[in-house]
Amino acid sequence: MRFLHTTLITGVAALTALVGGATIGGTAAALPANFTVSATNPSVADFNSIVQFLVATPASDTAKAANIEGGESAVVVPRTVYNLGLFRAPKGSAGVSGPIVRTDSRATLKMHARSAGRPDISMPIDFVYQGNWKLASSSMCQGVKTVGLPIYCNA
Repeated sequence: MRFLHTTLITGVAALTALVGGATIGGTAAALPANFTVSATNPSVADFNSIVQFLVATPASDTAKAANIEGGESAVVVPRTVYNLGLFRAPKGSAGVSGPIVRTDSRATLKMHARSAGRPDISMPIDFVYQGNWKLASSSMCQGVKTVGLPIYCNA
C-alpha cells in the first residue's frame, strides 16, 4: 500500500510539472526575468518568445512593460491574460508563425491562439522596434477586442 501511495504521489507530481510548465516549444519556462529581444534581425522564434513571455510567465509588470509598446500604462493587458490563464497551459496556448514581413522598425507575423471554451484565434500581429522589439499597441488592442476582455485599450 505504501508503494502504491508513493508511486501515485510521484506520478501526480510529474504530471503537474509537465502540465503546469508547458507552453508552445517550452520557451516560457526558460526565459529570464528581464527578457527582451534586441536583435536587429529577430527570428520567428524570437517573436514567439515575446508572446510567451507576455502571456505565459508570471514576470513582473516592469519586465512585461519592457516588451509592449504602451509600457507601464498598458501592462494591465498581459497581466490580465496571464492571470486568467487564457493562452497558457493547461487552458490554452499562443504562438506566432512566419513569414516575417518587415518595414523599417515594424514586423508583422501571424498569431495563433487557442483557449478552452473559446474559438481559436488567427490574426496578424505587429511588433515595433524601440531599442528592443515590443508588441505593438495596435495589435494588443485588437487582441483585447477579439478576445472580448473588458479592458479599455487606446490604440
